[in-house]
Amino acid sequence: MNAPIAPERALVDARPIDRSELGRLELAIQRLEAILLRSPGAETSPSDLRRLFCALCLTSGVNFPLRRIAAALSLAPEDAGKSATGAVQDRPMDERDVVRAMANLGFYARRKGHVPWQKVSTEIGPVLFVPSRRGGPNGSPQPVVLFSCPDTGRLRMIRATAPSEDVTPESGLARGTAWTFTQGEEHQLGKAQRSYTGNSWFAALLATFPGAAAALILVSAAAAIVAVLLPIFTIQTYAQVISLGSAEPMPGFLVGMLLVILIEGALLTWRKQILVFLANRIEYLIGTLSFERLLKIRASISERAAVTDQAARLRTVENIREFVTGPAAVSILEAPASLVAVAVIAILAGPVALVPLVAIAGHLLIFGLVRRHARVMTNIAADESTEMQRMTIETFEKREAIREAGLQHLWSKRMIVCARRQQRAQTRLRMVGSLAEALSAFVLTAGTILTMSAGAQAVWSGVIGAGGLLAITILGMRALTPFHTLCLSVQRFEQTRNSVVQINQLMDMQPEQEEPRPYTEMKTLNGAVSFLNLGFRAADTRPVFVGLDLEIEPGDRIALTGANGTGKTTILKAVMGLCELSLGALRIDGTDLRQLPLGDLRRRVAYVPQTPRIFPYTLRENLSFAAPMAGPEKIAYAIREAGLEEMVANLAGGLNHPLGAAEIAALPTDLVFRVAIAQALLVDSTLLLIDEIPNQLLDGPVGDIVRRLISSTNRRRTVIYVSHRSDFIELAQRVVALRYGKVPVITTPAKLLGRLPA
Repeated sequence: MNAPIAPERALVDARPIDRSELGRLELAIQRLEAILLRSPGAETSPSDLRRLFCALCLTSGVNFPLRRIAAALSLAPEDAGKSATGAVQDRPMDERDVVRAMANLGFYARRKGHVPWQKVSTEIGPVLFVPSRRGGPNGSPQPVVLFSCPDTGRLRMIRATAPSEDVTPESGLARGTAWTFTQGEEHQLGKAQRSYTGNSWFAALLATFPGAAAALILVSAAAAIVAVLLPIFTIQTYAQVISLGSAEPMPGFLVGMLLVILIEGALLTWRKQILVFLANRIEYLIGTLSFERLLKIRASISERAAVTDQAARLRTVENIREFVTGPAAVSILEAPASLVAVAVIAILAGPVALVPLVAIAGHLLIFGLVRRHARVMTNIAADESTEMQRMTIETFEKREAIREAGLQHLWSKRMIVCARRQQRAQTRLRMVGSLAEALSAFVLTAGTILTMSAGAQAVWSGVIGAGGLLAITILGMRALTPFHTLCLSVQRFEQTRNSVVQINQLMDMQPEQEEPRPYTEMKTLNGAVSFLNLGFRAADTRPVFVGLDLEIEPGDRIALTGANGTGKTTILKAVMGLCELSLGALRIDGTDLRQLPLGDLRRRVAYVPQTPRIFPYTLRENLSFAAPMAGPEKIAYAIREAGLEEMVANLAGGLNHPLGAAEIAALPTDLVFRVAIAQALLVDSTLLLIDEIPNQLLDGPVGDIVRRLISSTNRRRTVIYVSHRSDFIELAQRVVALRYGKVPVITTPAKLLGRLPA
């Protein structure tokens, strides 16, 4: 860290900061903060916690690329989208922003409130501590970063405006809120931690809400106890009012019953609020974490799955939310109340309690038998619904081709068959639900009648009075209703179970960034690429190409050509680790691709895709996706070289004009490609990949820009590009001519073009 760090560089240093080197750590914090501010020597507000974020990054023991730190920082504040300076925010960074930024780096944040600083543990990593005592600017708490010094074992702290120092009782920390950060498998949701507990991912997620679970149990138990008070009041009303013929106790009984009703209503409302809170939190966490996992799993896996299948997997969150807030979850929570009601019946009338117990067993038997059929029917119905959605999307995507080929009648028949199968599956599933409803209603009615009959027999025997009979009837209904509701919810129960299984399967997939293999750290990218007997097979196992042997030195210009489907785009994706190689090996700068951190590699490679995309953000933010640390001069250079000055001038807010979906859809194709070229220029890589660009664009200004990129000799930049045109192939030093299922031909442009017919 002795040499200055240029903002244009992608990495801070090759190794993490040693916490014992306190002077070097302080220097690293200052330099990293200056880089993030894009102005060396710039000063921050005393309330700005960007310095603490830098301290957390450098003391975490993880070597993050600088651009990843900048990206995490730019996404942290809530008003980041309104920022006019890219990664640097207009407002000071506060405690919440620091936590969000650490979460963007892949850390799990855990909060412990009102803890003394002596109890804060820094064994796992540094801690963000926010004292309760107001000692910061304007009387606000002044957060600090706490970390352990390995040499001395002392607890050190870093303030937002002061160097690191030992923590002492005179430091003024006292009690406060401690934020700890754990990464990956160390968290309780990580696969390694779950292997010790045996929990699935969803069960581990539920275990993160122990307070809510305890509150649900306590509230349900209290509601169960309160529920039996009304039948007791009923007995007393018969005994004290009706039997004695005196209305004197009645006002007291009415007040008591009203109070019981109000208490029960409050408890049930409280329980509903807890369920809604859990449903919202679970929906949010599953939705965000599952979507994040979809983006992080290997591209070869995610790209094979159909869009409808991936969308259906995300929609499973709705099933879980509806289950938690619906009658099914309530029926499970009402089970303690049912047991209490049966226990009270046993106390009042002895053997009469056997009747509701047998009825409860009947409901459970119905639930178990019907659930087996519902599981099969639910899976079939889900598959048919997914197929219908896939057909619908495919119809919209191919409607022009269907009309041009005159296949409307055949396609309509196919849709009718698909819809018929879906409706048949849904009908069978509804029939299973109707069967459960009918059998459960019969058991409920029979159980209620038998309970009343047994109670009447107890009245004739003198065991209970008329008030006791009414109380037993009410308690019997209270005991049976939750299990009746459970039988009615058998379909919802199976849908939720399927949703949980799908979510567990998704979250158990190994993310690309966390695959357990020994990575070779990338320090620089020189642009050397080696294809060693490389081959690729399609999904149907047919070889697309085989035996590609090619050594590309830094600065070489290589053209890829061949018919459609011969693997040109596949080769570019293989260089970035976006597809799994079927045969052979691929090396970057002499290192096998499988030994490289693919995220780092992709951030260092400049790539112009075949179908570039512009996202509904500002143009500045779209450019920042490629280079979060790019300054105004570099952005201006990329815009000028890509010919985007006119586009920027026509936007109302210039680079900061928010682009909507409709506005993006109306953009000309050449402008979209120019944005992609500008992004590639911002990466400023020694390895440039250019996929096939439409021929009509190559005849215009976009073609001139691409020619300059390919033929530029101002630096040693390796260029691998796809083209069918002879004028572009001539720019290459060597050409790879791909042939479907065969060994590619590697030759020079002159030899290849000499063999082509005139």
